[in-house]
Amino acid sequence: MSSRHGIHRYLTLVTVVLALVSGPLIIEAAPTTAQSWGKQIYHKGTSPTGGDITAIVGSEGVTLLASAVPCASCHGTDGLGRPEGGVLPPDIRWSELIKGYGHVHEDGRKHPAFDENSLARLIRTGLDPASNRLDESMPLYNMSVEDMDSLVAYIRFLENDWDPGIGKDSIQVGTLLPLQGPQGELGQAMAQVMLAYFKEVNQRGGIFGRKLDLLAIPYGSSAEATLDNLRSAFEKEGVFALVGSYTVGIDEQVLDLLRNENMPMVGPFTLNPGDAFVNADVFYIYPGFTEQAQALAAEAVSLMKGARGKLVVVGPESKDIDGLIAAIEAKQPKQKAFSSETLRYQRGKLDAIALARSLQQAESDAVLFLGIQAEFEELLNALAGIKHYPGMFALSAYVPRPMFEAPEGFNERIYLAYPTLSGDVSAAGRAEYQRLADLHALPPGHLQGQVAALAAAKLLVEGLRGAGQTLSRQKLVEAIEALYRYDTGLTPPLTYGPNRRIGAMGAHLMKVDLVNKTNKPVGEWYEVR
Repeated sequence: MSSRHGIHRYLTLVTVVLALVSGPLIIEAAPTTAQSWGKQIYHKGTSPTGGDITAIVGSEGVTLLASAVPCASCHGTDGLGRPEGGVLPPDIRWSELIKGYGHVHEDGRKHPAFDENSLARLIRTGLDPASNRLDESMPLYNMSVEDMDSLVAYIRFLENDWDPGIGKDSIQVGTLLPLQGPQGELGQAMAQVMLAYFKEVNQRGGIFGRKLDLLAIPYGSSAEATLDNLRSAFEKEGVFALVGSYTVGIDEQVLDLLRNENMPMVGPFTLNPGDAFVNADVFYIYPGFTEQAQALAAEAVSLMKGARGKLVVVGPESKDIDGLIAAIEAKQPKQKAFSSETLRYQRGKLDAIALARSLQQAESDAVLFLGIQAEFEELLNALAGIKHYPGMFALSAYVPRPMFEAPEGFNERIYLAYPTLSGDVSAAGRAEYQRLADLHALPPGHLQGQVAALAAAKLLVEGLRGAGQTLSRQKLVEAIEALYRYDTGLTPPLTYGPNRRIGAMGAHLMKVDLVNKTNKPVGEWYEVR
């Protein structure tokens, strides 16, 4: 089914954009039952029939369950091989295995062409068709005849087992967006800017000859409706990855679904990625509350450098705040000149006067406040009433309104953390967006959402290019993991890694100038390490 039809079904109000998508997605023939069973053995090391599969590993012949060392862990989902302990496993795609004598491996090993029987023998004994013994790092697998036949059948099929959404000439990616209702205009604006960018990528030859198609999946009226829409799109349409998706309020549910599908998601539009989402195949652009709070706490330390200082973290009793406080404490420097303390209150029952006195008694030099704006303002007034003016630090998400009416004693002593600022968009980034807006008649308004969606689309394309011609979800993940200070022109530089899923890891810090009624930047982007 063409993505044109998919978008027409979901994005009826954006018909002018439908001409941007390319031709039909080519779906390969479904694998046979034996190939499907073999795929499970290859990827997971477990038998679909419930039988035991074991592996003999290393020179000492340690026997393990094959699930601890499945084929894919070394040879990859594509069969090309991943370096492991200084050893590069060979390419096991069938077109490579059946090459005739004279095929020389990197280690100098030669052998005649494989057939099904010689491949099964190698898997069991480690001997190739010329009776050369493979490196001892290759496990020797013991399984039933039925399971072995299934595994060999899958290896024969492996190079044609493309991940969903990949065709010979196309890559179909999805985006989850509100397409109607209160956020409908935002969702359609985000969809249009991604479509415009992908059209230009396609006009320049696409991704190694494959055109990018975008399938818009509607954000439903409830979490369950949204998840149903996602499942339906995955099952019926074929989706390689999600990009620039609106996941506000349903991050955890979406992540669980993607984990079951082994599907990457690039640049979701959300308020707070949070620690629960790290190390999944999800790549966030902007920091969450945790990273912003850590940046604030570190800046409080910096401002007190050279003096005996004390940071007091104040927040309501709640599990969310518990997690924030734990993350802040984990990043606190171990230095004699600095100490910290935590004060809590019942949510909605702040006694500002009592808290102000506690902060004064604690001799607080800085206060990181994790409550809402009304409580923050109440505390500032109470502190001013007793003439105690510590540095006050807060998240802009919790304190979104201007603080220009705060007591004058707090002039340039109120600090706010922001995940992004307009200055993150470079001159080149502005020019690129404006060119897309003019050429493709992008709708005015919702600039923040459009910039975030465009940044996500650019990150995806950079990852796809890095993944190479033999594309897979695994290779996309590895390619994005390898990015260091990638410049989108729209965001702070993005860096990822095996244990890092937030590209812009930190915050912009601003201090409030009560005299001139403006916010002043505090240095450059603060990177949390």
